[in-house]
Amino acid sequence: MDLVDRFQIPVLEAIALRNPQATQLGQRIIEGSIFLIDELGFEQFTFKKLAQSVGTTEASVYRYFASKQKLLLYLINWYWGRLECRLLLQTQGGSVRERLEKALELVLLSKATSLSFSSEKRLQHIVIHEAPKVFLTKAVDTDHQTGYHSIYTEIVRYISDLVRAYQPACKYPEMLVSTLLEGSLQQRFFSQHLPEVTNASEQEDAVAVFYSQLFFSYLDHE
Repeated sequence: MDLVDRFQIPVLEAIALRNPQATQLGQRIIEGSIFLIDELGFEQFTFKKLAQSVGTTEASVYRYFASKQKLLLYLINWYWGRLECRLLLQTQGGSVRERLEKALELVLLSKATSLSFSSEKRLQHIVIHEAPKVFLTKAVDTDHQTGYHSIYTEIVRYISDLVRAYQPACKYPEMLVSTLLEGSLQQRFFSQHLPEVTNASEQEDAVAVFYSQLFFSYLDHE
């Protein structure tokens, strides 16, 4: 078992009307939604289809989530929450450089085979394809004030603090880290759908190699 699975992943309670991790139906709703969103895409995903796939009613799904946007927000936060837990567990020992290297290995998705449960690979696909949809909305400022994006910002802050410890002269640590996170996800999307605009390949993890080299080249020349 992945050590992460021993912890309750901190997903903001306000996102869901009822904690889906606390009931068997809620867990089925989460598992079913991960499968369907990965298979169908967020636009074609509906609560009606989800209810049919997990053997419940549409009304029961609405008891957990007010909308499919809130469900997507929950899933994205759950993914980042598991990643944050791994960061905190696996970057405690060694030099600052070694801790940064481990952090990059985790956030650049370069250890996909270590994902601890079958749906997590699908959840990773959802983050690559759908995560921008929880930011690029008219409600983003309200969502941010409510704390809906707090896990993501905590990850950026944690790695940025490691950057400051490694290279105190770095002027733009948060910008560097958020560019790393978003750019690597976009390149993975390009590698699957627009291969002409990226050098990523299936044979090697060029995304992780490129961003690791870019990251430390920038810091070491500050």
